[in-house]
Amino acid sequence: MHLASTTSEDPTARERRPALRRMTDRPAVPGILFFLAALAAIEGRLVLLDHRDITELLRVGSVYGHPGQVPRGVHVFQDTGYDGQFYYRMALDPANLHKTAFGITMDAPYRFMRIGYSALAWLVSLGQHAAVPYALVAINVAALGALAYLGGILAQEAGRNALWGLLLAGYFGLMDSLSRDLTEPLAAFCLIAGILAYRRRHPLLAAAAFGYGVLTRETVLVVPAVLGVTRIIQIARRRARPGADDLAWIVPAVVFAGWELVVKAATGVFPILSDSGKNAGLPFSAAFSAIAHNFAHPSTPVPSAPGAVIIWDIEFVVLALFAVAALLSLRATTVPVYERASFVVYLVVVFSLAPTNWDGYADLRSFVEVYLLAVVILLATPRRRLASLGPLAVCAASLVILVALYRTQIS
Repeated sequence: MHLASTTSEDPTARERRPALRRMTDRPAVPGILFFLAALAAIEGRLVLLDHRDITELLRVGSVYGHPGQVPRGVHVFQDTGYDGQFYYRMALDPANLHKTAFGITMDAPYRFMRIGYSALAWLVSLGQHAAVPYALVAINVAALGALAYLGGILAQEAGRNALWGLLLAGYFGLMDSLSRDLTEPLAAFCLIAGILAYRRRHPLLAAAAFGYGVLTRETVLVVPAVLGVTRIIQIARRRARPGADDLAWIVPAVVFAGWELVVKAATGVFPILSDSGKNAGLPFSAAFSAIAHNFAHPSTPVPSAPGAVIIWDIEFVVLALFAVAALLSLRATTVPVYERASFVVYLVVVFSLAPTNWDGYADLRSFVEVYLLAVVILLATPRRRLASLGPLAVCAASLVILVALYRTQIS
């Protein structure tokens, strides 16, 4: 009798557990949780590192930003600065495609490819220059919350609790983007929104999401491109007919090509071609070199940051675990074929990137699409075929917290 009383569960506790599960099984829950987490990460950085000066997140450097010419109140660092300074410059006037404007010189025409983030910041700020730094931060915080919300929807579609949606937004590279006013959070949201819209047979919404996504980060184009190839094959084999569904890949392609022509007319070069030397390289060369070096020298300081390469090593291992798990689940997952093929293409792309994308101070943010598609695949893998999602989620969550804290201490 005594043994039975100690092992039996309180009936009230059993009733509370399903009720709590029902309360958390709503897409808005992970959305709100991650929105608050992103807001806390930004506030922590501003308090601990940037002296509550939100313009320090822009990382305007004196090499490209000219003191005395940049808008009043913008902090200028005595170095080269970082990518956020160029998105800020475009956000002051997205229609201004001159090499130098508002005291900031663009380092290369390919920066203009990612006009989407800046244009939205211009709209949110109502064209008021003083409000642009706040708009850039607000967009990324909102995008991460919205990404987790969409993750909750995808998790529910796969028969999982909506809280698993936190995993979609839980990529450590997004913390780097959040702290430097970069394009990845908004692009990630557009990518997943397009995928979800196409799944639900809303091709116009998918076209809008993918179309805006390619203007925010050109790598978003991989998914509609693979979708287009898939559709053409289906049509050629008479398994499908041309129709409204094709807008989801045709519109993004037209938007991308059209903007390339606009920038070419303004700068004299196609931005995608001016990008090749910085972001593209010999397949596997930079990847294998970085992997070999960083794992052989884990205590080496990270360039321009008071940390060690061991952080990069941990990040790479976690990302590799997600990628390998997704690869092993390709046959079991229920996601559409084009999503699986897109994941494989993204893997090939990241191993063809230049050395600048494989360094240690960017938290592998250039590989965000590999992570996103891996999570999408794993969420839709039957539980009986995948026992590793829980441990992977623990690894991702721990690393996001680590990087968020790390980013409050480095510039």
